[in-house]
Formats: sequence, C-alpha cells, structure tokens
Amino acid sequence: MDEYEKLIAASKEHQLEQEEQQKLTKQMKRTVSLSKIKLVLGMLTVLLMILPVSYMFTFFYYAFVTKSTTLMDVTSQTLYVTEPNTSLEELEFDMEFTPFSMQLKFDQYKRIGKEDFKVNTYDMRYTIGGLTKKEVNSALERVSRKYPTETSPWLTHPDNRSEINSSKEWKILSGLPAETVVEAYISLNELTTVDEIRRSFQNVDVVWAAVDTGVEHSNLSADGNVVSPIGYPVQVDNTYWSPFRNAESNEQAFKDILDFIVQYEELATEVSSAKNLELNERIAYINEHGIKTYAVVVTGPKKEIEKLRETNLIRTMKIGEVKLWNWAN
Repeated sequence: MDEYEKLIAASKEHQLEQEEQQKLTKQMKRTVSLSKIKLVLGMLTVLLMILPVSYMFTFFYYAFVTKSTTLMDVTSQTLYVTEPNTSLEELEFDMEFTPFSMQLKFDQYKRIGKEDFKVNTYDMRYTIGGLTKKEVNSALERVSRKYPTETSPWLTHPDNRSEINSSKEWKILSGLPAETVVEAYISLNELTTVDEIRRSFQNVDVVWAAVDTGVEHSNLSADGNVVSPIGYPVQVDNTYWSPFRNAESNEQAFKDILDFIVQYEELATEVSSAKNLELNERIAYINEHGIKTYAVVVTGPKKEIEKLRETNLIRTMKIGEVKLWNWAN
C-alpha cells in the first residue's frame, strides 16, 4: 500500500472515530437529560407526598395534641386579663393552617364612652404549638411603655412610686372640649373593693380593675422579675366570645382564667405585652387574701371624669384615648 492509500485509510478511520464519538456524546447527553427528568419527577413525587402528609400531621396536631381552640382560648383570655379595657369579638377571628403551623388574626377593641373602637390588629403564628410570630398594628394614640419598669405602669399600687405626672394630666383633661368622652387610668390612695369604687365614681363607667396580687407594691416578683398589672373587666359582658359571659361573678371568672392560663404560662407570657406574669405566686396570694383593687380604668364624659378628683380617692390619673361625644344609653 503506497503512502496515498495509507493516508486515505487513516482519514476514513479518523472520520469513523469522530462519528462514534458524536454518537457517544449524544447518548451521554440523552442519558443526563433523562436522569434530570427522573430526578425532577422524583422530587415532585416526594413533594406531592410530603404536602398531604404535612397537612394531615398539622390537622391532627391542632385537633388532638395542642388543640387550636386551646391556643385561641389562651390567647384571648390572656389579653382580657393583661390588657386593660380591651375586648375581642369572635367573628373577627381569622384562622388559617399551613404545614406545621396555624395563623390567627383578630382585632382588639376598647370601650371609650359608650362605643367600642378597634385599637389593635393582631397577627399571630403558632408552629407546633409555640408562638413564632406576633405582629400588632396599633391605632392607639396614647401607648404605654413597651418595656415596663417598676414605676412605669399607668396603674400603680398605693405603696409604689409612679412616674405619672398627674398635675399635667389633669391640665390636659381640662383643656379638652366638653363634647368629648375620655378613657382614664386611675390609681387609688388605698386598696378597696370594686363595688366601693363603682359607688364612689358616679356618672362614669368603671370598665376594668387592676387586682392586688402581692407584688404590685414594688412590681417585682419574688425572683426579682418586673411584673405588670393584671385584672378583669368590671361590667357585665354578654358577647358570645367573652370568657366573662354568663359568669357567676367577674371576680370568679378572673380567678378561673388565671387557673387556666397558668398551665400555659410560657405561651401566655409571649402573647401578653407583659414580660413576666409570675402566675403561681400571684394566684397563691389571691387565694389567701381575696380580691382587692388598687387602680381602675374608667370612661365617661370629660366633665364627669374631672369631677372624680373631688372624691379624694385618686392618687394619680393618666389620660388614655379620647373620642368625640357618644355618651348615650
């Protein structure tokens, strides 16, 4: 075979090798593509299996382990006894479930004058029973300190110091138009009963009472933790959702609430704006000494709130929310 024939044969052999290589490359690409498709299909299959399973687990958990109704009850009852002069409406609750979590949205109201006004919107997320998200959008114009100290609460015990400048608050009150209704936080000179306060405070509504639990003289628990006021709504509340509906007495309903939420105190503390509740210590004190109040929240016409100063029962006064006249029965 001469050199020319050898060159032709080598060229043909090289061409065949290239064609084989191209075929092999195409096969490899096809194999890789098929593998990717199988992988994606496999992942989709797993995801499609996980989602139903996770939803089933979520519904089972919130139906039998930590019931959704329990979370709602702890949340609502905690707010009733830790947030002065507030209430919730059942029809305002919006509940949604996502894998492993439950979202709860609702509005909070305040009684100012004779009407209830929406003041806060809560957005809560519970993941496997624990509170993992809490957002509060507030419409309040006057807000208490976010991180309370021993002397910062608007409702203070007679034996505790107070940061409230009552002279300034009374001057602000006197400058309000006569055609307004006012929410006022009133701290008393001494411990007394709610019935006595209602008899003494004429022509206004006593809407919430702070209860002496043995720690308010310093607002420190036995462990040295700063605690905030707890109490209960004074007036009859027959709204369906209220834990005070059809109660033998609001005082007894308050005690029942404490006995309930103490079982979920960690969650209740997270729900409340208070940083520490220290419920066991406070429940024990109430059971031994009964219920006395040291401060109340009242609402009524501006002029009638001013007249309360003449009773000589008031130690400090802090103005809360103010609205246009609505004082009609």
